[in-house]
Amino acid sequence: MKFDKPKHHPSAAALTLRESPNKALGVIVKNFEDPFFGHMIGEVQALAWAKHYTLILTGRVPRKGQEVDLTCLLMGHLDGVIVAGSDFEPEGLDAFTSRGIPIVQIGTGRRRKGIFRVCMDQKFGLDQLVNYLKTLGHHDIGYIGDDTPSNLRREEILRAILRSHDLAIRPNAFVRVPAQEMGTGYEAMQALCRQCGELLPSAVIAANDVIAQAALRALFEKRITVPDDLSLAGVDDIPSASMTLPALTTLRQPIPDMVSEAFQLLTGHTAKSKPRAATELVVKPELIVRESCAAPRARK
Repeated sequence: MKFDKPKHHPSAAALTLRESPNKALGVIVKNFEDPFFGHMIGEVQALAWAKHYTLILTGRVPRKGQEVDLTCLLMGHLDGVIVAGSDFEPEGLDAFTSRGIPIVQIGTGRRRKGIFRVCMDQKFGLDQLVNYLKTLGHHDIGYIGDDTPSNLRREEILRAILRSHDLAIRPNAFVRVPAQEMGTGYEAMQALCRQCGELLPSAVIAANDVIAQAALRALFEKRITVPDDLSLAGVDDIPSASMTLPALTTLRQPIPDMVSEAFQLLTGHTAKSKPRAATELVVKPELIVRESCAAPRARK
């Protein structure tokens, strides 16, 4: 009996890399499980489609222990690489810069030669948020976050802004806990309630929206009503921030603008004109006012 040989069907990604070497971008994602990056990847994909670029993705899946593997990117002929995430330095980026392939990181972090950076103006945004809370009548503002580098930086910026507004910083109302996958905000708010007792701050700023959402659960269990008993705000404006109960006041990361800037930086450089030093572009965020903040009630 004669059998026909199975037909070989090369992958679309492989064909694209072979036939259109200057129309492919690599994307390295800090954490595929973080909802913040879902929005960012969506914007990257939309712009790539509009500009006729193919995306080759890799990144981390922390819960499953999967770290970054750059093999798929190093095999291709890339026009540039986007690193998505703050304080994210995957090993092996030198292999791209040594070949003259431009790299743009979307997020904050230390400056590195050969890597451009596009990030949110955190000082501007947090100042807007503090000023808004102050206008509502809040003068006792707390903070919850974790020990990741990006959130430690955000905490320090917030402390400086509170001082600039002549607002006191209560040590027991600033809580920092070890980073967890989803429970950071819950643990941090539990700790803040233990430390402050009945004298809670009138408003609390969470390091990000995921932390703020978990904090809402802790407050619900303690029958502390938001915003009647305590105002709560976050940072990022992830898609679910508008769907919490109450809807979350937050700082909207200017992701479309940051992605657009990243594309312009990447497509404006070639192997013959690679960047000589790190460059940083800072984009202003937008304050999104929702239901989770209100004027503080008079304390007894």
